[in-house]
Amino acid sequence: MNPVTTTQPPDGLQQMAAVWEQVLKTKGITPDDSFFTLGGQSVTAAALVGAAGERFGVRIPVRALFEHSRLGDFTEYVLGLTAPAAPSADATPADVPLTMTAFQRRIWLAELIDPEVCNHVPLAWQVTGRLDPVRLRTALGRLVAEHEILRTAFVEDDDGLSVQLKQPWQPELDLLDLHQAHDAMDDWLDAAVRRPFDLESGQLLRAALGDLGDGRQMLLLCLHHVVIDGESIPVLLRDLDHYYSDPNTPRPVVQYREFAAYQEQQRDTDAWHADLQYWESTLRGASPDTPLPAPEQPEPNGAFRVPLPAGLRDSLQTVQSAHGVSWFMVAAAALAVTLHRWTGLDDVTFGSPTVNRSGPRFAGLLGPCLNTSVLRSRVNRESTLLDALLQMRDQALGALEHQSVEFDDVVAHLKPARQFGRTPYTNVTLNVNLLDDHAAVLGGARLTPVLDDSLRSTYAKFGLTVTLVQLDGELIALVSHRGDQLGAGQARELADELAGLLTRFPEALDEPVMSGG
Repeated sequence: MNPVTTTQPPDGLQQMAAVWEQVLKTKGITPDDSFFTLGGQSVTAAALVGAAGERFGVRIPVRALFEHSRLGDFTEYVLGLTAPAAPSADATPADVPLTMTAFQRRIWLAELIDPEVCNHVPLAWQVTGRLDPVRLRTALGRLVAEHEILRTAFVEDDDGLSVQLKQPWQPELDLLDLHQAHDAMDDWLDAAVRRPFDLESGQLLRAALGDLGDGRQMLLLCLHHVVIDGESIPVLLRDLDHYYSDPNTPRPVVQYREFAAYQEQQRDTDAWHADLQYWESTLRGASPDTPLPAPEQPEPNGAFRVPLPAGLRDSLQTVQSAHGVSWFMVAAAALAVTLHRWTGLDDVTFGSPTVNRSGPRFAGLLGPCLNTSVLRSRVNRESTLLDALLQMRDQALGALEHQSVEFDDVVAHLKPARQFGRTPYTNVTLNVNLLDDHAAVLGGARLTPVLDDSLRSTYAKFGLTVTLVQLDGELIALVSHRGDQLGAGQARELADELAGLLTRFPEALDEPVMSGG
């Protein structure tokens, strides 16, 4: 399709450009610019489509952005729609009961069943400028006071699992001297991750400020996953900056209970049942477990960084533009092919977290808005990498378009065979961590995210987890594995195969999937 630059009304094109610039955090986007060359990926696509649908009052399928990836083409497509928009999440009343989401219940139950499972989220930033410890501590207290999710207690009693709202509390701010003992930062993070949170306390945030000397500092946080996800981190930093600069002025806050109530409202609707049928059809006949070669004797959990070449994300853009895929879809296809070759199976599944922030109302919400999607890959002797990629594209788009049903409901409906320590369909998991989105300004000081990959073996939840991190425009791969399900040597072999395939992917599209590597 030729780029469309003149057929849209100017005001429509300008409005759409404003949406793209806001979501993609890029100025000066032109009609010929492509979503893919602007750094777009699956998480961003959902946010962009939601924001555009809200702005123009229409329902936009996510796949439309992948099929009309240039701003001009996408604007023309949207202006031609007449379907009504989805019901707005703004209708959710603020005065709703405090409850938890299915995601929170799932990870809480996982910890109750297996105490070795750890759902801590360690975060680190290098500070350019100076943060005042007193003001920072005050800002953390105001953050807790204003956001209910940061003072919600998860209680196990005779009636089962429930949540209670606690009074505002003041987080401690540990002050670290890192002038000589640079290991003190790693030691603090390591201790913060290894020390269990008391979920019944409602105090699921730890903080430290380290002094590196020469005017440099490190800001360290550790939170439990029941109160935060990756998309929440920019919200936390934005509000922390507000309370650091002006602690006496509250700001409007959408509380997490509103999101939980909105999700509950979707249950048993026509859309919910349609999505459940989609997952039943998609996973019909799939094995609930992708087998991994377990060691003869259980080994310790492991984690390591996988070398990837510089410029990999840029090198994948030709594939993205040519076939309407995100780099996540390329990575998912590469993982699927690696699993096919590793296991010898023609049908494999793995999981991936998906962001489920319904509408602009919840775009600035602090709290986990995640679901788990299952990606299924089926091949035959004639299948090529391109075939696997296009199939994964459809799988990923289908997952984004059918996530009103929680993963727990899908599993409950399908009733797959269960094994202790293995989550059906998702014992292999692919994560994406966009650290570039976690840069911020706090009280005039610039926060630059720092990747800490030394702790991931302490909370390996799945047999194999591949995490792709985007930092400074580059892709970094991390692998963690449970030592009772996959030995260290074999984990590294599998990771090396995956990295090699990603590196040569643009030139390997005609390669047979089952070539043996």
